Amino acid sequence: MKKYLLILAAITLAGHTDIREVFVSPVDIPVSLSANFGELRPDHFHSGVDIKTNGVTGKNILSASDGYVYRIVVSPSGFGRALYIRHEGGISTVYGHLDSFIPEINEYVKDQQYSKKSFSVDLYPPADKFRFRKGELIALSGNSGSSQGPHLHYEVRRSSNENPVDPLKYLDVKDDIRPTIDRIIVYPASRQSAVNGYHEKVRFTLTGDKGKYTLSSPSPVLVSGEIGFAVSTWDYINNSWNKCGVRSVEMKLDGETRYRHSLDEFAFSESRYINSHIDYAEQVSSRAYFQKTYIDPNNKMSIYDHFDTKGIISLVDNDLHKVELIVTDYAGNNSKVSFLIASGDINNTLSEESNVTRVIPFASNAEFNRHDIRLSFPENCFYDTLFFVYKKSPSQAGLLSDIHYVHDRFTPVHKSFEIAIKPFDTDPGIYEKLCLVYISDQSVSYSGGSFSEGFVKGSVRNLGNYAVGADTIPPVLRPVNFSEGADIRGRNNIRIFIDDDFSGIASYNVKIDGNWTLFEWDPKNRSLSCTSDPSRIKQGTDHQLEAIAMDNKGNSTTLNMKFKW
Repeated sequence: MKKYLLILAAITLAGHTDIREVFVSPVDIPVSLSANFGELRPDHFHSGVDIKTNGVTGKNILSASDGYVYRIVVSPSGFGRALYIRHEGGISTVYGHLDSFIPEINEYVKDQQYSKKSFSVDLYPPADKFRFRKGELIALSGNSGSSQGPHLHYEVRRSSNENPVDPLKYLDVKDDIRPTIDRIIVYPASRQSAVNGYHEKVRFTLTGDKGKYTLSSPSPVLVSGEIGFAVSTWDYINNSWNKCGVRSVEMKLDGETRYRHSLDEFAFSESRYINSHIDYAEQVSSRAYFQKTYIDPNNKMSIYDHFDTKGIISLVDNDLHKVELIVTDYAGNNSKVSFLIASGDINNTLSEESNVTRVIPFASNAEFNRHDIRLSFPENCFYDTLFFVYKKSPSQAGLLSDIHYVHDRFTPVHKSFEIAIKPFDTDPGIYEKLCLVYISDQSVSYSGGSFSEGFVKGSVRNLGNYAVGADTIPPVLRPVNFSEGADIRGRNNIRIFIDDDFSGIASYNVKIDGNWTLFEWDPKNRSLSCTSDPSRIKQGTDHQLEAIAMDNKGNSTTLNMKFKW
């Protein structure tokens, strides 16, 4: 059993043995989840639960237990507006995507924003400044930051290390629905292995219900050499139509457990190992999440039980063997798929392909240099030995170099690596505008970088197709609900449209009558907004506004407006 469960069992908060007596729901409406803890996301595991707020903002958010605010964050991305509260018993809670805080905190935050001349702040108030009792109002729910719809992102963390733990241990959420198992994949796990005769992974559809599944085809899967499995699964929770994640996956061979993981707690520093935990290529190509039941050599995440074979199966006889993949949700509901495997012949072997440029062991650093590209991979950059492939093709319209195929986008990378590409002969006047671009599915996206010593150099975290581009177009600023010379007295706010077509907004600054003024940036709605504030902006008089926006390549736009407000 995981160390987390042993520690949790020993915790007695404020003299209670039932933690649900100490913690209450952070909302005063029935709890319905749109996402649960450990749910699979691009590049990370979900670190909390998402509680629905009936599709609207402004619902009461309550302190889950007695405690004090130890951190306040306001950001245009991530959790947006967020409160962090420390409780007794070594537990903290986090409340994200808020619309607003209670008035006392709102004013404290605004004072700090004006003092720092920044909308984004990360504050650590004194422990005695904001204290709350269990169930006391702390904020109103919202849709701030990177939220895709109104809800509360709620986390429970271990105070000693900030590790997120499953909030459902602290909430009363009914779940009597078994998980769904959708499909499985069987993999040749080495270059000398095969599934049904070929060195290719094989996908299998399933049949069954009430938590018991089998392969749609009853024939045994024929395997040779080392093999592994993966399962596509999700869970439904009562009173919610959203697909959620499962707590654990277990793999048995002939009744003996050969693999198991449990998502009860993890560290943020290990969350990117999700790209090794899943079949990354399936997620990139089809957005499907298949959880593997074998562990890559460089997957160091702590959620796995220890087995010497790390979930790899190798048959040594000609008998039929039974495989069971068992998935379990937090409430203990489980489902399983059962099927047979047997030794089979290999119809093809995987030879050392002529297009493999070099072999990169995951534990070693590696350099790759050509006259027009340089790559530097740190040790532990990959999850397994990489049979690295490099190619090059001619440039395309709008690019300022050849296109460099740095392996493929279907192979995950754990650590950033350095890349430098030599551009074509270019006007020195745009050197500072040069950048790396990533090319995928006919789209071109900004990947950072800057020109130095004849190359455009940068740090990236994805394999795939790279080239040199340039961003010479400044951001766009324009008024939304006011105009030059307009009389907008009585209006509660003013809004400015803000956008950039390529490298993205790096900074913005807005002054009214020469004084820095708080404008909230909402990137998903491409909006800057300022709410009427009589204590800082004189009311009922003429004003001069100056807004400046700069993108990540130094292109800037200035908007000047006169109006009465």
